[in-house]
Amino acid sequence: MLKFCFNVFDDDKNGTIEGEELTNLLEILHEDEQTSNMKHALKSFDFNGDGKIDFTEFKQLNSQFPSLLYPAFRIQQNMKIFTLGEKWWERKIEELATEHNEKLTQQATAGNVEDMSDEAQRARKEEMERTAKQKRQEQAARMRMGCLYYTCCPCQRKLYIIEDEESSDSDSDSDEERARRKQKAAAKKSTKSGKKQNIVPVGPRKPLSQEERLERARKRRLRDMQDRPTRKD
Repeated sequence: MLKFCFNVFDDDKNGTIEGEELTNLLEILHEDEQTSNMKHALKSFDFNGDGKIDFTEFKQLNSQFPSLLYPAFRIQQNMKIFTLGEKWWERKIEELATEHNEKLTQQATAGNVEDMSDEAQRARKEEMERTAKQKRQEQAARMRMGCLYYTCCPCQRKLYIIEDEESSDSDSDSDEERARRKQKAAAKKSTKSGKKQNIVPVGPRKPLSQEERLERARKRRLRDMQDRPTRKD
């Protein structure tokens, strides 16, 4: 609230409020009814000799004379009561504080990662990949099982978890390594199914010349004539 009041009357946005601007703020808050205590407070407060007040001095003014800005805090309290309720605002403040602390923790963790050795960074990277993989598997299991079955039967979740081999590919892997990994996955899949797949790769067929096509057509006609039934049959 202090920051809000300060920014509202900082017209030029230079981080300071002049004495006249502060007087206008107090007149608005107290509905143009300045008491003798307010005038005494403004006269006795030290503006560092420059006639201006920054935010630090503004907080000191509020701590020394809390009655000056009390109407602003009363407006804030009434807004909490009549807008969504005090409990909602308390929960919102807790959520924002938790989010802010999490951001600070992530920044501190990122700074610590830069200072780690190669082995520690590798271990942390593996842990992050493992956590991400676990989240993907849980999400896939939830989609296959459905929310109700997933929630009521947690012991059955492991039956719906599928190992994703392709997700382990990294940018540093070469094309040969990826192809080799896919071949291994296909071999495992065929072994599990119990069927042998004797597939021989065949290259593109060589185009035939006109003489070869005519010869192949002649042989086909002769074969068809031999297969036809004769009168003797």
